[in-house]
Amino acid sequence: MSTRRAAGFTLVELIAVMVLSAILALVVWRNISAPIRSFVDLQRRAELVDAGDTALSRMNRELKLALPNSVRVAADGTAIEFLRTVTGGRYRAQAAPSGGGPILDFTTSSGSFQVLGGLPNGETVRSGGGGRAACLAGSVDCVVVFNTGQPADCTGGAVGSRTNAWCGDNVAGLSSIDLATGTLGFDRADAGTPLPFPSAEQRFHVVDTPVSYVCDGGVLTRHANYPIPAAMSVPPAGGTSARLAGHLESCEFTYVAGTATRAALVTIRLRLSDQTPEGETETVTLFGQTHVPNVP
Repeated sequence: MSTRRAAGFTLVELIAVMVLSAILALVVWRNISAPIRSFVDLQRRAELVDAGDTALSRMNRELKLALPNSVRVAADGTAIEFLRTVTGGRYRAQAAPSGGGPILDFTTSSGSFQVLGGLPNGETVRSGGGGRAACLAGSVDCVVVFNTGQPADCTGGAVGSRTNAWCGDNVAGLSSIDLATGTLGFDRADAGTPLPFPSAEQRFHVVDTPVSYVCDGGVLTRHANYPIPAAMSVPPAGGTSARLAGHLESCEFTYVAGTATRAALVTIRLRLSDQTPEGETETVTLFGQTHVPNVP
């Protein structure tokens, strides 16, 4: 008669295997945890850099469209504001011997003038009635001539002679546009004064909206399509807003006015941070510079 032998493992063997497996798992985890954490940290850092770089690129592109000498920065450096141009060119200052189009007359508060050399993006501008008030309210685009940004404070200087577009003296509503003849109509009759000074290079600009970038509550926000204010308000009243970047720990805007030998300079410093699951803080700092035009 044959006997059947029992096969298996004892409780002691099971416990020994579990202990050895735990030791091996601990050794393996200690070897691979650092690379895994490095990968996660690198990904988090890359996301912060991408968010900051995207914001810097957007601001850089739009700042290049700023009306010369219209950039202003909040006292604490957390906001920047400027008037955005959609087009511009040179106006006819003297009548042509053979006739030609109308000249820009600086003795009248409304009229029309011929653009020399064409008007880029002319089909995108908004024209209509309402004079300067409509332009400042954002209903129509604004014609601006010889903007020096002076005086910086609109409460100073004689009304009607200030060459700071925020003050409104060198601004007129765009009343009409004829691309076929290259003629623009302007109107500031409601202001009761003509455009104060001609441009030495016969330049004019067409502005469509003020734009602000504001850092507040860890978020960088873009504001636009609000009325043109004489004094800077943070955040601006009215208009539209869009979130540009989050995870913002701090930001700083600075503006250095241009001179006769160099363009104006805007510097932007963004500091973004994010917290790891372990409670540690990952931080990146990005710095950007933009040269903006300053020839009125």
